[in-house]
Amino acid sequence: MHTWIEISKSALINNLAVFRQEASPANVMPVIKSNAYGHGLKEVAEILNADQNIEWIGVNSLVEAEDLRGFGYNRKILIVGPTFESDFDKILELDVRFVLGHFHLLEAWLKLENPPVCHIKIDTGMSRQGFTLRESPAAASLIKSSKHGFDKVEAMSTHFANVEDVLEHDYANLQLAEFEEAVKVFKNNGFDGFTHAASSASTLLLPTSRFDLVRVGISLYGLWPSKATRLSYKGSHSSMANLKPVLCWKTKIAQIKDVEAGKYVGYGCSFRAQKDMKLAVLPVGYFEGLPRLASMKQSYVLVSGQRCSVVGRICMNMMMVDVTHIDNVKVEDTVVLLGRSKDETLSASDVAEWAETIHYELVTGINQSLERLIVE
Repeated sequence: MHTWIEISKSALINNLAVFRQEASPANVMPVIKSNAYGHGLKEVAEILNADQNIEWIGVNSLVEAEDLRGFGYNRKILIVGPTFESDFDKILELDVRFVLGHFHLLEAWLKLENPPVCHIKIDTGMSRQGFTLRESPAAASLIKSSKHGFDKVEAMSTHFANVEDVLEHDYANLQLAEFEEAVKVFKNNGFDGFTHAASSASTLLLPTSRFDLVRVGISLYGLWPSKATRLSYKGSHSSMANLKPVLCWKTKIAQIKDVEAGKYVGYGCSFRAQKDMKLAVLPVGYFEGLPRLASMKQSYVLVSGQRCSVVGRICMNMMMVDVTHIDNVKVEDTVVLLGRSKDETLSASDVAEWAETIHYELVTGINQSLERLIVE
């Protein structure tokens, strides 16, 4: 094993506790879609499964729900991503919930003798999943007049489009008002379930959005949704939420090379040594999930608690870093690509900024084949 991910059990438990305190009395649904935001579906589920107070877990797809059941998770699962008519039998077999938000799927669901339990999704301004407020009376009427009525409708939900990237939340408040109007429509037709809307940022910033349940994704893993979210939270709270990054990405030095002044390094001869240098070759590249674009900026990794600049272009499975200033560096020394090394920390936001993307994309893009290790 020369490149691996360490998952901090204590950090994950800490972050869950932070959100339970923030959201109380609302319930907290950990969202572990997309391989638990790159942290490892199985490993995160193993940690969460030990918590007897967890009632819900959110996933993106039926495949993820099936994997969770295979891992032995036997509590409530909500599929928050799209599902299809052909998924109904498996949804029933696995005893999981799904999101219902368009008429084609609704009509197929209403024809079933034994329909799976659903959560009605309302589109309040994301223009993605869900019935619009204008469509809500027709949808509610169809359910009311069906054989089962609202017996198999457990909840209603929506999703915010613009909370984490702004300091003012006027649009989110408009979405909240529209969601509450849609809920009234469904209640007038017989709906008596619970409601949920908030993800990580809205749980932190909009108390009125928490309702009965909050869906915590990116911040379950100790990552603030954005700088704007952090600033907004700081401006409205006396102290910061103690979120702890869960993931540390490490590799080992595969080779050390002496490079003379004037020599080129890497593809495209994009770097030329201005002096004699000592380089470390690392067995990780963009296939493993470290963006090639990150090497075009002043990017670095951590060796023995010191910053070492990336030299040349990140390759498919390798990269080179400058270790000239590191004393006694040797092959198989540990290198931190994300996380802490002594007093230095390299965050997912740092690397994402170098790669001109967001930390969501960075962590979910870490190759699933890399081993994830749970550490205390």
